[in-house]
Amino acid sequence: MNIILRSAIWSILANPLRSLALATALASAVASVNFSASVVGGFSADLERLAFGGYATTLVVRHNGAVETRRGGPSLDDQARLAQELPNIESTAAWFIAQTSIRTDNETLLIPVFGATGDYRREVDAELIAGRWLNEQETGSLQRVCIVGAGLAYDLRHTELSLLDRTISLGGTSCKVVGVLDFAKTRPAGQFNQGIIAPFNTVHRYFTRSEDGTNVYPREASWLSFYMDDRVNMEDVRFKADRLMRNMAGIGYLKDSPYVFDNPSADLIEQVKQKTALSKLLTTMTTGTLIASLIGYAGIALAATASRTREIALRMAMGATRRTILLQIATEHSFIGVIASILGALVGFAVSALVAHLWEWPIKLSLIGTFSAIAIGLGVGLGVGILAAIKAVNTSPSLAAKT
Repeated sequence: MNIILRSAIWSILANPLRSLALATALASAVASVNFSASVVGGFSADLERLAFGGYATTLVVRHNGAVETRRGGPSLDDQARLAQELPNIESTAAWFIAQTSIRTDNETLLIPVFGATGDYRREVDAELIAGRWLNEQETGSLQRVCIVGAGLAYDLRHTELSLLDRTISLGGTSCKVVGVLDFAKTRPAGQFNQGIIAPFNTVHRYFTRSEDGTNVYPREASWLSFYMDDRVNMEDVRFKADRLMRNMAGIGYLKDSPYVFDNPSADLIEQVKQKTALSKLLTTMTTGTLIASLIGYAGIALAATASRTREIALRMAMGATRRTILLQIATEHSFIGVIASILGALVGFAVSALVAHLWEWPIKLSLIGTFSAIAIGLGVGLGVGILAAIKAVNTSPSLAAKT
């Protein structure tokens, strides 16, 4: 084995141009796949965030309008029970929507008022451009303080700073503005652009009718949000939540549930379809890049090994066995493959980081994609080298010596 190892190293060093061509081809393949996977993964995550916000891993419980029930919508009591029973919950929030009117310089607008309690900021998904957020003490109180959405602030024809600490009238109820939001970063959070965010109990107290005009119970919510760990299976979470809510409501499994468990701002089925289609598209693009790069590497490896037909024939004429020659070529490709793969992975990471810095592209480094590209590259190179070696050792030494 030591002789084979020394022979493989000697062959690599004795033919630097051939070794460099093989290493460059494989390094380019790994680097291009690593870069493509990083860019594609980054854009995939960014598109998913823009389309779905945090709802991809959020359990949303709301009233099923197609089923008549005396319970109404989910309540704060349901929120506490689900938070206690469901595993892998990072935080929760409860929302109550009402409608009211507000007077601008030109017209009277009908706007939504969102009563919030809990970790509401994750769902808002927007930055403050002035003022501050409602704190935990305020969201659990009856204080008449509020945050104004970016679109509504524009309609009111006020600058962000001029709105701060200003008392506005919402259908006859006054509210002190403590913050002004920027426009939402995601589509689901866009519902807050034209609205007001106030404490949950305040909206219940001063806006006694829900968005659809029906009376509500004091602790009833329009929807409950449970922000789950990214690793959970959301189908399992929805099943457990449905079972718990049915038990609390006394609803059998043969009847339609009075609750639905999805995003109130987007259809869940459409979310799943869009995400699946996007994943298939990005996977196809990355696979195409990998195949194209490895074809180039395989071609160079095949040509490099085929060019050694004379050398292999002479070694066999001097007594070398087929097994020895095959092991030497396999060892050569393994050495070159390991070095080239490591260099290619580093180059791919470096280029990804450079592009992210210069052009502000979303980049998501994928170690799984990198190791997969390295493994496939090594396998293809090793397989092509051995096939070419088998062809060479099957050639008659006398015939090969004449070529």
